[in-house]
Amino acid sequence: CVLKTVYSQLKKTVSENSQTTTTPSLSFAIFTQSRKEHISTSMLAFIVCISLLAGQCLSGDTCGTQDTSIPQLSVQTYTGSHSATDDKIAASIYVDGAWTPWYRINHGGCDNFDKGMTNYFDEFSDYNSASGWEAIALYNCDTDGLEIDAVGYWNGADSTSVIDFFCFNVAGPFEEDCFTDLDELPQGSCYSGGSSAYYDAVWIDQNNAGCQGIQFYTGKTLVDDDSGTFVAKYFYSSSPGSPSCSNLLLDEKTEFAAMKELFVGSIANVHWSVYAGCLLALLVFVVYKMCQSQRSGAYKTLAAQDTEYGALRA
Repeated sequence: CVLKTVYSQLKKTVSENSQTTTTPSLSFAIFTQSRKEHISTSMLAFIVCISLLAGQCLSGDTCGTQDTSIPQLSVQTYTGSHSATDDKIAASIYVDGAWTPWYRINHGGCDNFDKGMTNYFDEFSDYNSASGWEAIALYNCDTDGLEIDAVGYWNGADSTSVIDFFCFNVAGPFEEDCFTDLDELPQGSCYSGGSSAYYDAVWIDQNNAGCQGIQFYTGKTLVDDDSGTFVAKYFYSSSPGSPSCSNLLLDEKTEFAAMKELFVGSIANVHWSVYAGCLLALLVFVVYKMCQSQRSGAYKTLAAQDTEYGALRA
């Protein structure tokens, strides 16, 4: 509404400026048209800049907030130099004996999955089974890998539990390509009957056929570990299959929410230099309007002179 009002007012100003003379002079008409086009260009730049700045204000600096009263999925990105991603990440959960549809987990206008960040997602808030979620599947639709440090889930009892480690067979078959930081001093093992390895972080990435996605049990702990450390173990009962990345569901409740994601999500990824350029453009526009205002009185006086050379001088 604000932008529409500004646009209408500037359009009115352009219209008034284009009618500053009644002298039917070709030279003055050319000048007026050129001036009108210049104002229209500046007006467009002004509106675009205001839109960009408004989008930046709406975007905020966090991606979701923790709410222990509802079922939430949380994903913590690892702190490595290439851990973060801007890729499309999909998730599905196994609850009450069935997999949910694949959802894109995303907060419009935020740097989702930035390095070291924990993101809280409400896409599965309606799946509040008293027995909790039995398994989780995560999938990366693109080739900018995401390195996952921890995953939080609804346990049905006291709200949320967090998985901090990942067993060697959650992804693969070549584990060294999909995992980071083998635990050299293990607190226990993934499975009984041996010292099976587990890792601090796991990659999901389309660049490796074995690392595109992972699926794992919730509520599982390390064997021979009295502290009850949660670890991701491969879920073998069934699979949700690969998602259709071009047709993922979005947890949008209203038309406005969908429009906001489209607008704010695009604006948030604009480089800071664009905003700096917009501020400079606004400053130039204001100075131009001030100079124009000072000149307009003189032009109107010259154009109004009912003399042989009045229009030409204008």
